[in-house]
Amino acid sequence: MNITRSTLPRLAAVAAVALAGATLSTGASATPPQATPKHELEGFLSGPTSPEDIVELPGSGSALVSGLSADPLSTNSVGHLYTVDSDTHEASEIWPERDWSVDWDRTRFPTCPGPPEASIASPHGINVEQTGTDTYEVYAVNHGGREGVEVFELDLTDGTELTWTGCVTLPSGTFANGVAPLPGGDGLVVTNFFDPTQSDPFSQIFSDTPSGDLMRWDRATGWSTVPDSAMAGPNGVVVTRDGRTAFVAEWGGRQVHRIPLDGSRASARSAVGRASIDVPFMPDNLRISRQGEVLVTGQDFTPENVISCQADDLANCPTGVSVLAVDPRRMTSHVLYEGEPADFRAPTVAAPVGAELWVGAVKGDRIAVLR
Repeated sequence: MNITRSTLPRLAAVAAVALAGATLSTGASATPPQATPKHELEGFLSGPTSPEDIVELPGSGSALVSGLSADPLSTNSVGHLYTVDSDTHEASEIWPERDWSVDWDRTRFPTCPGPPEASIASPHGINVEQTGTDTYEVYAVNHGGREGVEVFELDLTDGTELTWTGCVTLPSGTFANGVAPLPGGDGLVVTNFFDPTQSDPFSQIFSDTPSGDLMRWDRATGWSTVPDSAMAGPNGVVVTRDGRTAFVAEWGGRQVHRIPLDGSRASARSAVGRASIDVPFMPDNLRISRQGEVLVTGQDFTPENVISCQADDLANCPTGVSVLAVDPRRMTSHVLYEGEPADFRAPTVAAPVGAELWVGAVKGDRIAVLR
């Protein structure tokens, strides 16, 4: 595929199909987790446009959903953040069109240039940390006006209140995809999907050539590259509760990797060093199941599929949904669901929400509900 610098904005939906990446932190258990049981398709919920990423808001009966803009690299296309009720399946937009406030924590985010420009909001990968009974810290990759991670406080105590508290901007020559906070609130990791200044980054990815890596930000020291993390299209990411280990989806290489964040080849706790597992599709966002397994879904794309799937017609996207659960210690997997739901294409995330699994997609306005 011949994607040039001049065609990159036009092909931003290509990045959209590569989409993904936020996660809930969780601990990899010392013993293998109990296997997540297989699921069946219960139906669909409608509302969020291009529901590319999903993460549960623990204890709230709701989930946070990222609605990807049609063209993440363009200022002419706006994305959205939604909350979706897990019982009624009603979706409510919370950013950027709803009223939101600013309470900038300059101590915590000293290098942030200021609040985002809502008129060109372009959220991508998302993540949350619960901070109270009905309060959450929201992390959202944003391509609108700047490349960075926006941080919000979401308060569901009495209605829905969203407050922007700061941001972390990324270095030039990066394109963020997934995000995961580190314990303590003073750090995070981001998957750097590719260098948007390169003339043909997707050819790199489809030739299994490293296009990006896993990046770490600490408030005290700033950005650094996690050792041994170069890969072809790093996409979704989750981090163990102790902050020692990340699991990263390599979209182009069709693998999920376990990567110690300190660069060591082995660790006495959590997982046990660098390891990888092949998957039969291009893995997108990652989540953690109730049983402690890494949930992964994605697309079985060719370069031609990526181009054709840019069209608004869902028929241009390949069919089929597959959801796997990966044992984080043994790095083995088993199938939770396989099927071809009608008019549901390009799956990007499988997230536990209540007693269900919700499968988001980069196209359309439906979320598949699995039980």
